[in-house]
Amino acid sequence: MKMRKSGLFILLPVLAGTFLLLTAFGPFSTNSTGEVPPAETITIPDDIQRIFDKSCFGCHNSESTSDKAKKKLLLDQFTELSKVKLIGKLGEIVETVENNEMPPEKFLSKYPDKALTDDEVKRLKEWADKTADDLMK
Repeated sequence: MKMRKSGLFILLPVLAGTFLLLTAFGPFSTNSTGEVPPAETITIPDDIQRIFDKSCFGCHNSESTSDKAKKKLLLDQFTELSKVKLIGKLGEIVETVENNEMPPEKFLSKYPDKALTDDEVKRLKEWADKTADDLMK
């Protein structure tokens, strides 16, 4: 019985130390906020930024009054997302613009100049698809 207890007392600190090392330096490491850090920095080209500014940023930013829009996507924090979340959000952008869901009709009835043109939809989809593909490499 004594050997089992002493073996346990040796094993527990070793396991705890291993966990701490993995947490600090391994695949489970996080930044100071507890979030998984962005794996790579993405670039938002000027033409895409102009589309975001014209049709998206008004609702999808941390200062917006639309809690629903903020919950879905925060463009002012977009490049800070972890790689996995970023890939997911890029996929959502493609799906949303393909389905002509953004900007929403209710918003466009007040601000028709914020509507996405066919060319803008095409450019957003191509950029989001390519960026997601690049992140998955």
